[in-house]
Amino acid sequence: MDKHRTLEVKRDVMAANDAAADAFRAEERAKGEFFIDVMASPGAGKTTLLLALIEELRSRDADKVGVIEADLESDVDAMKIKEAGVDSVELNTRGVCHVEMGMVKSARSAFGDAVFDWMFLENIGNLVCPADFDTGAHCRIMLLSVPEGWDKVMKYPPMFAAVEALVVTKSDYLSLNPDFDMNRLHEQARILNPHLKVFVTSARTGDGIAEFAEWIRARRNEEMAIR
Repeated sequence: MDKHRTLEVKRDVMAANDAAADAFRAEERAKGEFFIDVMASPGAGKTTLLLALIEELRSRDADKVGVIEADLESDVDAMKIKEAGVDSVELNTRGVCHVEMGMVKSARSAFGDAVFDWMFLENIGNLVCPADFDTGAHCRIMLLSVPEGWDKVMKYPPMFAAVEALVVTKSDYLSLNPDFDMNRLHEQARILNPHLKVFVTSARTGDGIAEFAEWIRARRNEEMAIR
């Protein structure tokens, strides 16, 4: 197969996805719905962090919250979200390692006419493919858990470069992982992304959740002001 032709096909696919993402982003903004794409590797604590964040947002009068739960298979995480009293739709990608705009639009339509102040996408557990695909989100964040190690920033640079905020999760494990070098993580991450916001959190203890919630509320206010 002609390598140049293959590259052109990829560009066409990505361009179509990006155009659909721009249109979706504008539609959601016009409705007053702030859409956040949450990315991380498997086991980083996406669902747990989301539940802690949503609880914090709700304590500040944010009642209308929806979550799109993307997984290769199963509805385990979507059920956790629903059991917490949050509207959730399961998005099974059937083996696809990322989420594309067609999937997002299909999942969003499953909520019907409901309009949310906050819509979260818990993306596929993967630090590679999701970084390349625009999901129509107004804000993209990534999670990195302390047990994973700080050096993921060296191994998966595109993800760190693609997001607005890095949320270090499971900080209560720091005492058990003396090799986790927070200073080097900050330094290397900001080489890749000079404007990156970094939050150190623990959903178990609540550390850092309020600070992160305050920042993401400010981001929503900025985005809604564009309307």
